Amino acid sequence: MHYLTRQRLHIARFHPLMKVLLSLYIVSVLAAMWVATLKYTDRGEWSFGGVREFIAGSADTSHDPFGDPMGGTEEGLAYAEPKSRRELVDIVHPHLFSIPIVLFLLGHLVHLTGLRDGLKLAINVTAFGSFLVTFLLPFAVVTRPGLTPVLVVSGSVFVASCVVLCLVPFCSMWWGNPERGFDAIPARRTSDD
Repeated sequence: MHYLTRQRLHIARFHPLMKVLLSLYIVSVLAAMWVATLKYTDRGEWSFGGVREFIAGSADTSHDPFGDPMGGTEEGLAYAEPKSRRELVDIVHPHLFSIPIVLFLLGHLVHLTGLRDGLKLAINVTAFGSFLVTFLLPFAVVTRPGLTPVLVVSGSVFVASCVVLCLVPFCSMWWGNPERGFDAIPARRTSDD
């Protein structure tokens, strides 16, 4: 945090050891995002129908009327119960505490780049907004499956914004121009401006 109190600081001016540490953090976040997309692609097929079935359930028992625990594999698809409120709370609760910390740290790194303030604000608001929609909307999708497209779009925007939050600081840190640094205290406008 003390980096943000210094004037004209740019992430490219960091000590090489700090750059390596931050790079390892960013690569770890990208790896976690990649595994998360694999997980949800496998369970929800990253399609409206797949996500709807994963959350709201499916009445289709034509593939397996007995609810085969191997459902979703090559052997066939099982009847899918809708997620209970308890299941959704168990899934969402830890994410609501952990992901904001990751977004907060990445957002701070973005603030140490030469991007314009409006773009920094847009990136952070998009990341946090899409995160909240992605993790809170499943509670509504259970009873209103027609909201599934909104969930798929918000999840896609969330993944894209996380990639931007990772790549902008990473590229700025190693190849950026430190001339335009971050001003912790914005310039005050005088009556002459």
